[in-house]
Amino acid sequence: MDIISQPVRTLKFDGFWRWLQEHTHCILRCGSVDAMLYDHDDFHWALLEEERQHIVQVLKGKVLVGELIIPGREVTEVNVAPDPDTGTQGHFLVELMGGPKEDPQALYHFIMAHGIDPAPGHKDLKH
Repeated sequence: MDIISQPVRTLKFDGFWRWLQEHTHCILRCGSVDAMLYDHDDFHWALLEEERQHIVQVLKGKVLVGELIIPGREVTEVNVAPDPDTGTQGHFLVELMGGPKEDPQALYHFIMAHGIDPAPGHKDLKH
């Protein structure tokens, strides 16, 4: 099956967050309309939860490089599909949707090295 023609998969935010906690080393970048965080060989990702706030941090050692705060109550659903900008590289676009039910908007997004379904031979490498 052509990677671009694969259907969008929809998840609940809590399920996606649990999955993401096991795949932090697979995050290539994430962001919102206001900020973007990028992966780098010298950085690592940390995910935290504080009072229904979901926090994504990029750290170099113990030094905070950047942070994205996601109020989980704002996210109504999570859409996962092959990233149209990377074509056949196998990256996936994860959009955290919110806003009015009639006109949902992507509030936050992640570019992942693979989709939600396990990739053949995938190992979440620990640093």
